[in-house]
Amino acid sequence: MEKSKETPVTKEVKSLPVFAVSLIVSVISLILSFIFGVIWFIIGYSAIYQLSTLIINMNNETAAIVNSVAGSITAMGALYLIIIWPIEALIGTFILTAIVALLYNFLAPVIGGIKLELQ
Repeated sequence: MEKSKETPVTKEVKSLPVFAVSLIVSVISLILSFIFGVIWFIIGYSAIYQLSTLIINMNNETAAIVNSVAGSITAMGALYLIIIWPIEALIGTFILTAIVALLYNFLAPVIGGIKLELQ
């Protein structure tokens, strides 16, 4: 495959489509938050399991209470890290990205936009 011998053209981004940019960035944030939420849940579950096992081994009479508390913490952690946190990330990222895009659209004509070198 031959490389193009065209000279690069420098173009300036004068404005950003607010909704499109906000949507793509927030969906990426949702996906990453879900992946990290699953990873953190697995790590947290492992730590809670190890801790509850240690407490039960120290005093066997606490088994029912420790298992109940550990189960509640695990369920709440799963709900937050895998469901609620990605939704919060989606909404928060959408709003912040929209604000950044609006500011860019306002400031680009004054300060100058981002210059891209295209071939």
